[in-house]
Amino acid sequence: MRVDIIGGGPAGLLLAGLLRRDGTADDVRVFERHGRDADRGWGLVFPEGALRALEQVDGAACAAVKAAGVAWSLVDIRRRSSRMLVNGNGFHGVPRAALLAILGEAAEKRGARLHFGHRVNGLEEHGEADLVVGADGVNSVVRRELEEFFEPRTRRSSSKYAWYGVDRVFPYFTYIFRETRWGLFQAYCYPSGQPWSSMIVHVSEETWHRAGLSGMDEEASAHLCEQVFAEDLRGGTVLSGGAPWSSFPYLRCARWHHRNVVLVGDAAHTAHWSIGSGTRLAIEDAVALAGALAERPGDVRGALERFAGARRGRVERFQAASRLSERYFQNLERYRDFAPMQFAYQLMVRSWRITHEEVAERDPGFVAEFDRWFHARATGRTADAAPPPALTPKRIGALTTRNRLVTEEGGDGGLAVTGPVPETGAHGSGEAGPPALPRPRREDVPTLVRLPRSVGPEECRMWAREAHGQGYASVVLDLSGESLRRLRKRPPERLLAALREETPHGHLIAAAVGVDRAGEVETAAEDAVALARTLRDWGVDVLFLEPGQGSADVSETAVRVAQICDAVRNETGMTVVADGAARTLNEANTVVAAGWADLCVLRPQSATDVEEA
Repeated sequence: MRVDIIGGGPAGLLLAGLLRRDGTADDVRVFERHGRDADRGWGLVFPEGALRALEQVDGAACAAVKAAGVAWSLVDIRRRSSRMLVNGNGFHGVPRAALLAILGEAAEKRGARLHFGHRVNGLEEHGEADLVVGADGVNSVVRRELEEFFEPRTRRSSSKYAWYGVDRVFPYFTYIFRETRWGLFQAYCYPSGQPWSSMIVHVSEETWHRAGLSGMDEEASAHLCEQVFAEDLRGGTVLSGGAPWSSFPYLRCARWHHRNVVLVGDAAHTAHWSIGSGTRLAIEDAVALAGALAERPGDVRGALERFAGARRGRVERFQAASRLSERYFQNLERYRDFAPMQFAYQLMVRSWRITHEEVAERDPGFVAEFDRWFHARATGRTADAAPPPALTPKRIGALTTRNRLVTEEGGDGGLAVTGPVPETGAHGSGEAGPPALPRPRREDVPTLVRLPRSVGPEECRMWAREAHGQGYASVVLDLSGESLRRLRKRPPERLLAALREETPHGHLIAAAVGVDRAGEVETAAEDAVALARTLRDWGVDVLFLEPGQGSADVSETAVRVAQICDAVRNETGMTVVADGAARTLNEANTVVAAGWADLCVLRPQSATDVEEA
C-alpha cells in the first residue's frame, strides 16, 4: 500500500514511521514544504500523557525526546508584586526542531521517504496513493481542496498572541501578568532544555491596538514586549522567530475523512495553546490512525471510520477545555481584585479538567494553605486544619450560613430551600390568599421558600408576609421559566417591587433564573450579567442560576452554569448560588474556591458527600 502524507510535522512524521514499522504500508512518502533544516518555531510542550502515548509505540523516540528536552511540574504565577509556586501536571519541553529531527530520523530508518522543500498544490499530484493523509496544519491544502466534504468551521479568537523566544531560562511554566497604560499583558514562558525559553505573549485586541502593536514590525514588537516584562526577563532579550501577531483559529470539521483522504492534527482540529495539548493531540492522532490501519489491512475506508470514531470524542473534550482556558485569560479583568492565593488557585482549575481534590493530590501544601486562607477570610479566625471551601461559613448581609451548600429542607447544607409553595387557591379551602406555611424544620439552618412561577404581585406580597411571619429567611422569586434574553428586555419590576415592600429590613430577597442550555455561552453570560444588575438595583441580594431550557448533557450543563455564575458574581458583586454546576462535594469545593459562585446547590444524591466530609 502506498501512503502519501502531506505535512512533516509531529503527526505526519510519527505516522510515517509507525506505518513502516508495522508493515502496514510498503511505500510511505512524506511531503513537507519547508526545508529539512528550516527554523520552524521555538519549544513544544509534552504533557506526561503524550509522552506515555509515544513511549508505548516508540520507546527509542520517546527516550530521545526526553534526552533532548527538560521536565518540570511546578507552575510559577507572577502578578503585581506577588509570586506563587504551585505543583501541577508533569510536562516536558523540547525544541520543535529537535522533535521533528527525532521523528524524521526514525521514519527514514524504517524506510519512509521524506521530501523536504516540496510544496503540494493539489491532490491530483497524489492520485496514485492508496491513502492520502492531510497532516499539513491549520492552513491545510488537503482540507481546503475537499472543503465541501470536510465542512470545516473556523472561528478566530478575539485576542492576539505572538510566539517568541527569550535568551533566559525559565525552569518551569511561568505565567506573568503585567498591567500597563495600554492594558493587561500576559506572558507564558516555558523551557526546552536549551539556553533559551519560549514565550507566548497574549493581549486583548483593544490592548494590541492601544499599544501600537498593530502597526509595528516584528523587531519593534519584540522590543516593546521586552520592556513590558523587563522585571521578569532581568536583562534578557526577546527573540522574534518570524511569527507575526495572530488570532488563534478554532477549527472543527464535520468529517475528518473522505474516501481515501484523512485529516490529522491541526489540519482536522485545533485546541487553544493555553492548555498545551496541540502536540499531544497530534501524536495521539498518529498512533490511533496507525493502529486502525494495522487492524484493518486492505480496508482503508473502514480503518478511517474506526479512527475518527475512536478519536472525535476525546478531541472535542480537549477543545472544550481549551476554550474554557482561553475564556479565563480573556476575562482576567474580572479577577483583578482577587487575592494572590485565589488568583493562583483559579488559574490551576481554569479548564474545568482539574478539581479541588486533584489540586490537593498534586500540591497538598498549597491546598492546605489555601483552605486556611479561605476559612480565615470567611470567619476572621485562623485554623491549623481548616475545612474545605464549600464547608466554610458564608455571610450574606445579616445572615450567616454554616457552609456553602444549599440543599432541600432537612438536608445538611448551610442554606435550605423548600417549595415551590402551592399556587393560591390550590389548597382547596376556597379562601383567598395562601395556605399557612409550616415553620421551617430546622431552626439552625436558614430556609428559603420558593414561589410558584405563575405568581402575581399580590400573591408575592401575601407569600412574603406569610414566610417571614413563620420564620423563613426569605422567599425565592422563580423566574426560571423565562429566557435570559426575555427577562433582560422585560424584567419583572412589579413582582420585585411587591417583594421589596414586604421584606423586613435586614432580610434577603432572592431570585432564581434559568441558564439556557443552547447557544453561545458568551451571549448567555452577557444577558445574565445585565439582568443581574437590574435585579440588584431592585433589591435582590441572592441570585440562583440553574439549568434552563435546551438540550445538553450533565457535564456540559455543569460547565455552562459555572461559567455564567462566574460572570455574574465577578462582574456584579452579587451573591450567586450555582444550581447544576456541582454534583459532588469535590466539585462544589472547586466552584466555591475558584470564586465562580458563593454557594452550590447539592441534590439528594450528593448528600452522602456532605455526611462523609
